[in-house]
Amino acid sequence: MSRSDPFSIPEWNALHREASLVSQILGSGATALGRATYGSGFGEYYTAFFGLSIGIERLAKLILVADYALDNAGTLPNQQMVRKSGHRLKKLIGKVDEIATKRAIVVPHIGPENAICAAVIGCLDAFSDASKGRYANFEAIGNPSFDPANEPVTKWWTEVVELILDTDYRGTKREVGVKSRAALFEAIVGRVTLVRFRDESGNRMTDVATASERTGQSEWAQKYGRFYSLAVVRWLAHIFDEMTHAAGYQPGLESLFGHYEYFQTYTVDDRLLLTRKIWPLT
Repeated sequence: MSRSDPFSIPEWNALHREASLVSQILGSGATALGRATYGSGFGEYYTAFFGLSIGIERLAKLILVADYALDNAGTLPNQQMVRKSGHRLKKLIGKVDEIATKRAIVVPHIGPENAICAAVIGCLDAFSDASKGRYANFEAIGNPSFDPANEPVTKWWTEVVELILDTDYRGTKREVGVKSRAALFEAIVGRVTLVRFRDESGNRMTDVATASERTGQSEWAQKYGRFYSLAVVRWLAHIFDEMTHAAGYQPGLESLFGHYEYFQTYTVDDRLLLTRKIWPLT
């Protein structure tokens, strides 16, 4: 049985465009997270949340589409079936995990079972809820019952970054160095410097030492926040690769051909996932 030319299949072109889109928005989100700070980079948090939440959702849906095609001789699900899967990340991640189990796919890296990865998924899942995430700032206007803990950046710092700091920062030489520099800056310029900032949790910072220490913590949060977010992406990318890499060469499954290539940029080792600042890789 001869294979059809994938480029001539409308469904292949649609999935190829989608894969390209998803790879880019995941990368933009991860890159933005590595620049996010309490000061001039505060908006980068929201850029990151938009890119990562939408990207993870759509990569999960690509996996659901591929799973359906593999079970139905290459037939793709209709729009209603795709929409029925919803937008909530926890539910989608759960479905992907079921698919991986069904297809005996073992990911050789950390994933949703890791506590920090699970916290990342939880925060991005909350961001996908309009009233508690994407539109939280508007919900807070004139609403005395709004819970400040639902503000996306506050939630991220409280549930993800604090866990990162407890795991990889507190009690280390890195923390000692940050505190020492903060005390030194306070001694040198503290009396002649006016500080008026709020940190990611909404707390006021009015002295040099506090702001400096937060800056040091932010550098750690950027690096490891990006790492654990990309670890979730890598987990999904590995599953998609395992499902479609060889399958796309089989007659009848041409619509799946080659899309995995857009996500191989994320299937790298921990070292590169931790140190690379610009995503996707080129």
